[in-house]
Amino acid sequence: MSREHMDEEPLINNTQNDTPKSPKKMNCLFMTIGITAAAVGVALIIGLSVGLTNRKKKESPNSVPIVPSNTPYPTRTAFPTPPSQYPSATSYIPTPEATPLATSSNQPSTQPTSQPTSVPTYQPLPSATPDVLPNCEIYPSMECNGNSGDMDSQYQNHTWHTPTRGSADWHIGFQDMSVLVGYAQLKYKSGRKGCTVNVVTKTRDPNMQLNYYFDGVVQSSNSKDFDSTYVGILNVKVVATTGESLELEDIDFVWNSEPLLERSGDYRNGQKGGIVEMFGWPDEDVAKECKHIAESGYLGVKLFPHQEQLMSGQPDQNALNPWYWMYQPVSYSLNGRMGSRDTLRRMIKICRSYGLRVYADAVVNHMAAGGNDILDHRNPSSGCTTWGGKYSSKNESYSPFFTPAWTYKKNERGEPDNVLEFPAVPYGPMDFHCNKGVTSWSDANILNTGWLVGLSDLDTSKEYVRQRICDYFVDLISIGFSGFRVDAAKHIHPDDLAVIFAKFKESMGGSLPEDWITWLEVLTGGEAYLLVQSGSDYSFTTYLTEKMQAQGMSDDDILKVKIWWCGYLSEPDNDYGSLDKRRKAVQNDDHDQQNPGSSSRDMHGEGCVLVKGCDADTHRGFEVKLFSSPNSVDDNDNNYPIRFVLSSYYFQDDCMSIPDGLSDCSLCTKDCNSCKSRSFTPAYVENAQAYSGSGYTYVHRDQQIINAMRSWMHL
Repeated sequence: MSREHMDEEPLINNTQNDTPKSPKKMNCLFMTIGITAAAVGVALIIGLSVGLTNRKKKESPNSVPIVPSNTPYPTRTAFPTPPSQYPSATSYIPTPEATPLATSSNQPSTQPTSQPTSVPTYQPLPSATPDVLPNCEIYPSMECNGNSGDMDSQYQNHTWHTPTRGSADWHIGFQDMSVLVGYAQLKYKSGRKGCTVNVVTKTRDPNMQLNYYFDGVVQSSNSKDFDSTYVGILNVKVVATTGESLELEDIDFVWNSEPLLERSGDYRNGQKGGIVEMFGWPDEDVAKECKHIAESGYLGVKLFPHQEQLMSGQPDQNALNPWYWMYQPVSYSLNGRMGSRDTLRRMIKICRSYGLRVYADAVVNHMAAGGNDILDHRNPSSGCTTWGGKYSSKNESYSPFFTPAWTYKKNERGEPDNVLEFPAVPYGPMDFHCNKGVTSWSDANILNTGWLVGLSDLDTSKEYVRQRICDYFVDLISIGFSGFRVDAAKHIHPDDLAVIFAKFKESMGGSLPEDWITWLEVLTGGEAYLLVQSGSDYSFTTYLTEKMQAQGMSDDDILKVKIWWCGYLSEPDNDYGSLDKRRKAVQNDDHDQQNPGSSSRDMHGEGCVLVKGCDADTHRGFEVKLFSSPNSVDDNDNNYPIRFVLSSYYFQDDCMSIPDGLSDCSLCTKDCNSCKSRSFTPAYVENAQAYSGSGYTYVHRDQQIINAMRSWMHL
């Protein structure tokens, strides 16, 4: 038989009930009907055959390789200058150098640590340019021409869209990203007791001269070495000789991480153990819970995405700031909904002091969806419904971000708003695939290059994109994470993943941390043959292993790269032995399954989802089985060495939003009549009992589950 399904995190937003919806996640099935509702329309594909395609070309001539120097983006025409100097531009024409801008510094982000009590004041500013297209027309959204996923070179100049300092649309978090963007790249030396910090910058004017301030000390070089005698948090600021400036994200070094308390048990230096997924838990609550989790015997805790992510004062499908917006990143800044970079650092320090490792959820396949950005949008096919700009989890200091879908206005310089740019990363249009839907689940090219439910899909075949993802991974380890989940990994080509992991190893000093692990989200259904069974060039079993070997990764390195095994419950052996069971990470229910329409992973009675009607005793039984006698094990000590327990929250009045207070409709600012509110409930409660109450589930606190896990860990 066949069943309707969708894939990965639910994504698109739109603010009215008749605007394009937020499709949810598809998962494991034997037969597949793929439905993708996105900006480009709805495609219905019934796929049983495997449509393998050749790997698209690795590099486009328009890609921009990363170099540790002042490297310009392609210059956007209609350069930002005062309107008194140059006439208003109505077409793309080259113009002279900009007037110098004032020096500034970015302000630190803030994050609520308790229930919000007032409406946020950080609303997107109104557009200063009234020019709009007539008759509810919209600009092109960078659609593909043909089967290739390569971005059309005509869009390479659709960048540098950030409002200039002093303009009506400028916001404090934008800094001078209208002319200067960049980030800090860390390259550790062997042994990781030394590190070279390279400040990678891109400037609109290739002749812009820059100075670099490391903790306030100026130098002309963009590179500086540090060693383990440096015990602070590094501040870096880039200042142009003409006055423009950019303050970078704080920089942490791995040698400053809290030493991990040694504990007895069969942890194998972080290569075996139970990991608790803390779904919807703010950083400060996780910090308070770490002692209990560590004393219970778990290996670690896994957070949900901690990148700067989408936020709004306007509901999406009646939910204010729905949980799945955490999977729509705006930048790689570690200031997420669950806390700031500072609260994250403190929480990791506390957890490690108890011997508990912390793992991240890395979203690197894509950025925010088309139509979810700081611009105004409208949908001609739904009565010309409009929706306004959004902000991010950095609150008042949110970064600029732009997508090309459903745009109809012009910026302050008269340039159309159909721009694809995330300046705080920085990514520009040529770092992405062209815009097309995922219309087949058995075509490798479409899986790799399609915009999954409208998400801005990164072109991970580009050298710059690969390096930027690698550098983000290095930042995660530097602040104290012990590893990370890779979200939507099946939409990243195995060739690219192998190169990224090899780059990561090189950047970590030529060796992977001994206790590091990663696990890839590879959801299998009708496309299982393509993804895990065959020797195709899109296999995440045999082929990915071969490509990692070719990149110089050792057998021990490769053992640390796990696959989150979607079929564990009902199809544990659907790879026919092509993947070592030591590389399979397993779980009963996961965060996608608990949200209706978000996953159709079929358990066939081998598991159940707690918050979807499964009674506590039944759910407890499956969690105990996960540790005592999981499906298809011949050696319980060594098969499936990484096992996950989801600790989530109960739904309330048909509302699936996180009870952290940021989905309380008292914070709603527009279209609030249909808003389904989720009031604040503290995640940490000192004597909380598993499976009780109406707030958080505390499954990880159940003593029977703990006993089964401890027995497996020889505690």
